[in-house]
Parts: sequence; C-alpha cells; structure tokens
Amino acid sequence: MAISMSYWRRCLSGFVAIALTGALAASAIAISPPADSRRAAEQLRAEASRYREMQDRWQPVGEGAALQPGDRDRRVEQLRELLQLLGDYRGLPGPITLLPPDASRYDSAVQSAVERFQRRHGLEVTGDAGEATLAELAISPAVRAHQLELNAERWEKLPLPDRDRYVLVNIPDYRLQLIEDGREVLGMRTVVGKSSTRTPPITSRITNVVFNPTWTVPRSILLTDLLPKARNNPEAMHNRGYRVVSYRSGNTTTISPDSIDRAAHGHATLRQISGPGNTLGRVKFVLPNKQSIFLHDTQAQSLFEEHQRAFSHGCVRLEHPEELAYALLRKQGWDRTRIAQVTTGTEIMNIRVKKPARLFITYLTAWIDKDGRPQFRRDIYHRDQPANVTH
Repeated sequence: MAISMSYWRRCLSGFVAIALTGALAASAIAISPPADSRRAAEQLRAEASRYREMQDRWQPVGEGAALQPGDRDRRVEQLRELLQLLGDYRGLPGPITLLPPDASRYDSAVQSAVERFQRRHGLEVTGDAGEATLAELAISPAVRAHQLELNAERWEKLPLPDRDRYVLVNIPDYRLQLIEDGREVLGMRTVVGKSSTRTPPITSRITNVVFNPTWTVPRSILLTDLLPKARNNPEAMHNRGYRVVSYRSGNTTTISPDSIDRAAHGHATLRQISGPGNTLGRVKFVLPNKQSIFLHDTQAQSLFEEHQRAFSHGCVRLEHPEELAYALLRKQGWDRTRIAQVTTGTEIMNIRVKKPARLFITYLTAWIDKDGRPQFRRDIYHRDQPANVTH
C-alpha cells in the first residue's frame, strides 16, 4: 500500500512528540503524585499555617510601573524584601563579597527570584516584574492561606488510586498527566473551557479511542455559533465537512435553506464528517459522563503556545493526542507507526481500551511540588471565592 507524505509527517510528529514529552515534563511544574490524597491535604494545611505567620511581616510593593533588570528604585527594595519573605529570593549567586548589594538595584539575584516566583504561580517566566507578576505579588499571605486550605479540601475528595494508572487533568494548570506506578510517564499542555463554557470536574474512565472521529454539534454551539455561519455561507460550511442530520430518520443532507431551518427548529442537527479538517482532529477519547465532555485533538494547534489556554466549549483539547493514544493502546498491539498511518485517512476506527484508565478532571489552584514548595494557579473560574468554597 502506498503511504502518503502526510503519513510520514504524522509519523515524524509522533517521534518529535516523544522528545517533546520529556522536555515538557522537565520544564513544567507538574503536580507530583502524592502518596495519598490525605498526605497532600496535610502538606497544604501546613503551608497555609506558614503563610498566615507571614501576614504581619508582609508589605506589598508600592504602586507604579513595571520593574525590570537594571532598574534602581525604592520599589525594587520592597520587591526584594517581599520575595525573601516568600522564600524565592536567595541572594546573589557566586562567592560571598564583602560589599553588600545595592538594595534598590534590580540585580541578577532579584531577577532569579522573580523567575522562581513566576514559575510557582504559573506565570510566563520573563524575569521582569510586569503587570501580571505585580498583581500576583499583591495577593496577601492571608488570602493565599485561604486558597491553600480550599485546595486541601479538594485533595481530600480526590480518590486517586495508589498503583493503577490514571489520567489527571488539572483545569487551572492547563495540563494533562498520565500517571503509572506513582510517577508521571506522559505530560502535555491542554486547552480547557472558557469561563462561559466551563470544563466541569469529572471522575470517569477512558473507555475508547476513536480515530478520525465525526463531530455531532451540540445544540448550544449549533444555535449560537454555526447556524449563523451556515445561513451566511452554506457552501463554505459544506466544504468544511458539515452536513445536516435529521433527528427522526437519521438521513444526512447537504446544507440548504430548508435543512438549516429544520436544524434551527430542533428537527435536525449538524454533523462534521471525519477527515483532516474535523474540529475534533484525528483522535477522540471517550469518557462516559453526563456533560458530553471528551478529550480530543484539535486543528487550532497555535493555541497551545498561549500561556492562558481557556478557549474551548468545555471539552479538553490535547497537545499530543497521538501520544496518549499510544500510551493507552500499546499493550493492545498499537505502535506509533500504526497510529500515524491510521490517522492519515478518513475511516472511523473506534478502539475499546481493554483496561480503561481512570480519569480525573479536577480543579486545583494550589499544590505542593516535589521540592516542597507551594504552587499557585489563577482561579480562572472563580471557584476560590467565599461563595464557592464547597467546589
């Protein structure tokens, strides 16, 4: 059988993903799989007590413009003192000098401390104290202590298995981890739901891997997004693989004014055929749940370069879905070459995972990393607010 150039590109992307996976795992501050959830909660509560003890000594950086290396400013001295209180400032590197550092100068020690703080708070690591970094620094230790305690409660309700493999998706960290025998064997970036279409916390299992999936458009997306486009340019929608499917008969028709009206009145829907332009990409992971949430591939690969990645309608988009498919199916005879070859065509293949991996889509804005340091993430869905303490 002749193998197309697109097949070889998919193969190459799979092999590149292997290298990328190691690099991502090394560079990202992932949630370290705890010995048990109770232990993770204990660590968070101990850290909350430490943050409360900081409150009387905490002084925020004065208001003003962004600070960057080379600046001399009274606010740099405040920044240095605050970073030292938080444990990110470790002094100047190299041998000890007799002369004390200029406290008002943004030197390499301050820059390194800012970078540590940025990594711990899920910020873009620039070494500059810009608007986003100053905003995180302005959050008091008392507020952080509250955040740590809320997440301790979340950990206690998270039934992670001791030995079985599982997939953990942390929504605010925009990241997926595959854990086997208590260690991460695969990690990748994700795109999650927008604030208006939030990804819900889910406990389920990944039961099937679907190659070259179709996409049946949910009615909420149909009405707000795709019907107006179908009315304005039905030919373009047809070229993108959309067809109208009748609810009663299941018959598939091309997009026309009549078929659009049937969809608008709830008698039909839109379905996108499988292929290179499908919204779900080349791979979909089925997880039984009432919210119709999937993990899946995406055509919008550029979104993974964004630092904050809440863009979807609720499903979780994966940076390297083929690698997750390989990890789940390799013991069933699927290697990377076979996966790459299958995903070059349009034939739908629904493969049952013989030993379904447990899946936890969770919402953790704080945890303790492998170095014993607290990690914080933005509360993108505002679930850390007092009115939402039970979430």
